Amino acid sequence: MIIISNFVSLLLLTYIANSFLKNNRSQKINIFTFFLSFITVSMLNHNGGSPLTATFILSIYSFYVFFLFSGKIINKLMIIIPFFIIQIISELIVGFCLGSISSLALTNTIFSFGYILGILLSNIMTAVLFVGYVHVLKVIRNDDIPKYTWSAFIIPVITIILIVHTDKDYFILYRTCQNGLLITIILALSNLIFFIIFILVINSSTTKQQLLIANQKEELINSKYNLLAQHYNYNFKFLHNLLHTCNDLNNEINNSNFEEAKRILNSLSETAYKEFNAIYSNSFLLNYIINNHLDTIIENNIDIKTVIEYSEFEKLDFNTQLDLFEFILELTIQKCLEVDDLKRVIIIKTKKQANHIIINIIFPAKEFDEQTIIIKLQNILNNLTFFATSKQMDSIYTSLLITFNS
Repeated sequence: MIIISNFVSLLLLTYIANSFLKNNRSQKINIFTFFLSFITVSMLNHNGGSPLTATFILSIYSFYVFFLFSGKIINKLMIIIPFFIIQIISELIVGFCLGSISSLALTNTIFSFGYILGILLSNIMTAVLFVGYVHVLKVIRNDDIPKYTWSAFIIPVITIILIVHTDKDYFILYRTCQNGLLITIILALSNLIFFIIFILVINSSTTKQQLLIANQKEELINSKYNLLAQHYNYNFKFLHNLLHTCNDLNNEINNSNFEEAKRILNSLSETAYKEFNAIYSNSFLLNYIINNHLDTIIENNIDIKTVIEYSEFEKLDFNTQLDLFEFILELTIQKCLEVDDLKRVIIIKTKKQANHIIINIIFPAKEFDEQTIIIKLQNILNNLTFFATSKQMDSIYTSLLITFNS
């Protein structure tokens, strides 16, 4: 009976591992490893179980899963440790229940009725408990489990060590210390419940994080939609003005007024060049923000030039990037309005150098309070470490440099 129990246990462990881990071994290796592990376990406990035997069986289970299956170590431990704890819990509970029946002789003789009945019931209980655990495990996205999940294994592992290193087998432990056995069962069950609750809390945390990411993606999609709508409206307006300008240009040419035609053509070229630079850059977010201020930019004859060599700001979420570039553009537009039309130029550059991301903004500024700007950047970038400095390039233009790690 115990050999059948070993076979069923290893089959159950294989099924669970196959459900959550990837098996990269060939079929021959899988079969050979399965039967090697089965034979080894059967040789260890063919005369009955003991705490020392349980230690070796745990080692065999670990070897079996780690050798045949690939994946993160923590994902493998989430299968091995709960599986072993559930087996121990089942054996202890069944032994405690059967030992309470006065007419049933509780013995470690493997061919006795009490031993066979205990093995059968413990296997059934193991299967039932593990089905419940598997249901919990399926709710959890293992790829999203944070590193601190390791702490969930501390108490279960301590419990396993206490149980399997007692100097008595389960039957002697029951006969000599029933209260101690009951305490051990309660401790083991509480460990399993703690482990499951801990994992569910982690899953709840990761679910909230995923919801936040989903909301940010939705905001990004909505922003793209708004940008497309802006492009459509602006392009329609631009084409309408272009047709009107072309009609004026034809009239001047037909009237042989070439000087006026040249002036109109130069004005059209300059407008098209400035508006193209204002609308299009290699950064989607910067495009979006510039287009939100496009009317102000065009009306005040502000020339925006962008050199976006790097736009992947991994450490900055969508909202932070939005706030950062919004602040930069509002600041530079405000400074442009303080100078003459011909000096209203904004240059925005980004690049990555080594592991540093650099944002360089050049704009006209008669007065510039660097400390106030740094305080505002700290509010936007929160706890992100950054370095900001400014320098006067000439009597008109100022360069603001923002640097942070990628």
